[in-house]
Amino acid sequence: MSTSSLVAGISGLKTSQVSLNVIGDNLANLNTSGFKASRVNFANELTQTIRSAQSPSDGVGGKNPIQVGTGTSVSSIDKDYSQGNMTPTGRPTDLAIQGDGFFMLTNSFQDFYTRVGSFNLDKNNDLVDSGTGFKVKGTSGTAINVPVNSTVAGKATTKSSLSGNLNSEYTMGAVNQVMTSGPYTVVGTGTTRVLTGSIDPAAATSVTGVGTAFTTELAVGDKINVNGEIRKVVTITSDTALTVDAAFTDTAADATLTAGTGVLTGSIDPAASTTVTGVGTLFTKELAVGDQITVSGETRTISAIASDTSLTVTVATTNTANDTSVMTDSMAVADLNDLTLNTTDYVAGDKINVVGTEHNGTTLTKSFVYGTGTGQDGITLGALRDFITSNFGTAAASIDTSGNLLVTADPAGQSELSINITDATTNTGVTAFSSFTTSTAGAGDVYVTSIPVFDTQGSSHLISLTFEKTASNTWDLTPTMKAVEGSVTDAITAVTFNADGSFSSITGTSAITITYPDATTQTVTLDFGTPNTFGGITQFGGTSSAASISQDGHEEGFFSSTTTNPDGTVVALFTNGETKTVGQLQLVTFSNPAGLSTNGNNLLSTSLASGDATLTTAQSGRVGSIISGVLESSNVDIAEEFTKLIVAQRAFQANSRTITTTDEVLQELVNIVR
Repeated sequence: MSTSSLVAGISGLKTSQVSLNVIGDNLANLNTSGFKASRVNFANELTQTIRSAQSPSDGVGGKNPIQVGTGTSVSSIDKDYSQGNMTPTGRPTDLAIQGDGFFMLTNSFQDFYTRVGSFNLDKNNDLVDSGTGFKVKGTSGTAINVPVNSTVAGKATTKSSLSGNLNSEYTMGAVNQVMTSGPYTVVGTGTTRVLTGSIDPAAATSVTGVGTAFTTELAVGDKINVNGEIRKVVTITSDTALTVDAAFTDTAADATLTAGTGVLTGSIDPAASTTVTGVGTLFTKELAVGDQITVSGETRTISAIASDTSLTVTVATTNTANDTSVMTDSMAVADLNDLTLNTTDYVAGDKINVVGTEHNGTTLTKSFVYGTGTGQDGITLGALRDFITSNFGTAAASIDTSGNLLVTADPAGQSELSINITDATTNTGVTAFSSFTTSTAGAGDVYVTSIPVFDTQGSSHLISLTFEKTASNTWDLTPTMKAVEGSVTDAITAVTFNADGSFSSITGTSAITITYPDATTQTVTLDFGTPNTFGGITQFGGTSSAASISQDGHEEGFFSSTTTNPDGTVVALFTNGETKTVGQLQLVTFSNPAGLSTNGNNLLSTSLASGDATLTTAQSGRVGSIISGVLESSNVDIAEEFTKLIVAQRAFQANSRTITTTDEVLQELVNIVR
């Protein structure tokens, strides 16, 4: 009796066990990233031929062969390289391939391949496989190094592109907000002249005069100069007796005396260079050599006084037009302690708080420090005026002929400019500073926008651009910036538009020039768009919205993170928004990926069946694209594997039954001889 049924049953058990092993391996790797499921293929074993096939002859039909199989065997175990699902991880160094490619790893001796892009950076900042530490190869043939400790230097802005609308319904002319204080005056006559007679300051603060007329030549609040020491008059008892605010250290008699601060009347014509002529003035009585005067906005020091209407200054005046507002700066030279509103004199180090808002609403809080020493800002009303101008980036301070302190917004249009001046609570000095009222100068509409500009060291500056409509389809552009940060000028005389609202042209040079406090300059080209198109700025009826949409400068940047583009380029990201490509991933494909050998740890290697690796890059043919921040999941289908598990179990049971039945038949055969 043949026992081939036993052999066949045993082979069935073996192949069923292999099938169960493969299914178990698939199920065990349900959560293994990049895992590819395997399947088992079976083949029948050799057969036993009992009778060979016979051909038909002599009217007798042919006969088929009689063969009995001897069982089954495993023909192959194949990998299913179909795409797995993508699982987001949020880690920028986790990568997945959407396609047929493989990552390339190396341990410096041998190359390996994987579908699992679970990468990290090692201590040298090289991109490595998390599980093995093998380095990830780039197209350069070496590991990809990510510069986590590097910085990107700041870059100066050279071009800023503008886009948006300017309201065609705006009227012509500019409007500037003006903040005006009440008038400031000084205590005393406010004049400078030579006193008659002489003074003997021997009695400390009590001063006696010889040949003087204190009651007619001086007033309380005037300052007198005795042997080079300046003192303020506190009381006048008689023509020959007065007291001053502080004792004299030099108690010798002084025969050449001056008093007060200069207040000019009339106007001045500086046409003769350093020689200045006056109309309606009294130079000999109102001024003294060493005083400063302001002519057409230029401050000069008096070097000689020839007559009531003729003097010379130390430096030539470049603006030679008549100056009819010399009184504007008469209060600029007044000491804050001489103001009528000052009730207690300031001492060096006292602080005057300047609080307000810029044109755009930005809060400003600064402290003016009284005194002439290091770190102190001055002692005069003019010094306070200049302090306000230097700290308000969008406004300028001035003093008018009535002694009012004015703060005028540089940009025109709606403004949130405000200012308040008060003494610090720790001060010795006290002044009841005037409050400010709001008014406007000019008439019409303007539009103000801002553009960021970076200097060569990456520092950011905000440039305000004021568009003023000057004619139909024509606008003027005025750039401004905070005075403490520098100044800005432009060579643009007109921005014009076509009748359809499209940008037409620029008259002048389409650039602004910034001059920084250290005298360095920077030129920034403004791009308004292509002429006769609507791609840049436009002029339509409606809300104005022109603004900077891009500029080519940036601040200093530090490494922030990394990302990988779909083409496999690894990019370093910096805090200033800049990027730097540090390498490109080397990907490979195989003619027969199912022929790759599995080495554990998600590593694969070539075999005679797989063929050699074909080097390529992402987005090239069938290799696919790189996705950053995700991992490819296992492609095991649990429902399919459970179905196969049931089939394998039944096959195992059926083959077991074959062996059991054959055993019972053999037992019956043995029992025959009993």
